[in-house]
Amino acid sequence: MITYITLQDDTLEKISSDLKIENPVYLREFHNAHCAQHKRFHTDLRPGQYLLLPFGNEITELNKKIIENGDGLYYHPPHGKIPFQIPLLKGKYKINHQKFLDDERLADYQYQIELDYIKFENLHHIFSFQMSDFKKEGSESDTKISGLAKACIEILYPLEIRFNEEGELKEVHLTSPENLLKDHLETLKSYFTDPYSADYINQMKSVIDDKKILLENLKNTLPLHLLTSSFYRASYGNWTDSQTYQDFLPWLTNASPIRFELQNRILPKEDEALLKIIQNGSSSDSRSLDQLYAKSFVSEDQSTSKEKTVDCDHVAEYSFNRIDLSFLKIEAVFNVYIDDRIEKEIFSMEKQQE
Repeated sequence: MITYITLQDDTLEKISSDLKIENPVYLREFHNAHCAQHKRFHTDLRPGQYLLLPFGNEITELNKKIIENGDGLYYHPPHGKIPFQIPLLKGKYKINHQKFLDDERLADYQYQIELDYIKFENLHHIFSFQMSDFKKEGSESDTKISGLAKACIEILYPLEIRFNEEGELKEVHLTSPENLLKDHLETLKSYFTDPYSADYINQMKSVIDDKKILLENLKNTLPLHLLTSSFYRASYGNWTDSQTYQDFLPWLTNASPIRFELQNRILPKEDEALLKIIQNGSSSDSRSLDQLYAKSFVSEDQSTSKEKTVDCDHVAEYSFNRIDLSFLKIEAVFNVYIDDRIEKEIFSMEKQQE
């Protein structure tokens, strides 16, 4: 047993997590059982408070008691990783994506994706993938370019996409004959007659010819990436924090994904039905903002001076069904710091009940 004087930001939850105690309530009970009567407390902590903490085998025995009583609050991943229930990704997901400059909201987009599980074949999980119901500021956009994009999506989708057993997107296939899709796209030129629309339609036709472009575009689709990314490949030790790991997150539209150093933390149970995990990340990318948008500089390029690199951070809260570990919701925030301004994006994706 050791004596501790609490600091400004200390809470029972924080200290319990640091000591690897399964339930913070038992930390308070431990103190009250061993301290003088006038030192007992029944609320949260105050800065400068005297606190008796278990140490060594006392923590082991306290955790044993917590588990025996069924009061453990933490989920411990089997084999050190969150099981990835790929077939359970099946369903419809409502997405909201907001963009801010400092505190001013610039845009608010809503849309829906749908994943329909088909089968497991040749070590791949096969889904039908659809995007639909695009809105801006809560209403369908009536701009010409929005109408053209929607028409192209309706022609090309649904797509057949294939994940390996680690959740990596490996293949994409069209579900209609290529010549038929090209004919339908060409027909759009009768309705969208300006040169810009013709160029856009031709780009869509070139995607049909080169599936690698389509595959890379899908890999950099934020919803698909967050659903199936390296989040699941993070390794956990004997407590709630994962080891640090790296991943490329496609937060900036029309730019290369940014390399982040990430870490997950499993949160204590607040709801019997939910498992929540926080993912925090900061950029470890060497490229400048111009290079990210140019897409011609790989992340290993070290030619950029440190003063010109992009400073950004990322935090996301994942929610899962605690029983079958199916994905339920993600809420994520991205900040990029440019001079004295902050560009922020807030993203949420929630699985709809069937």
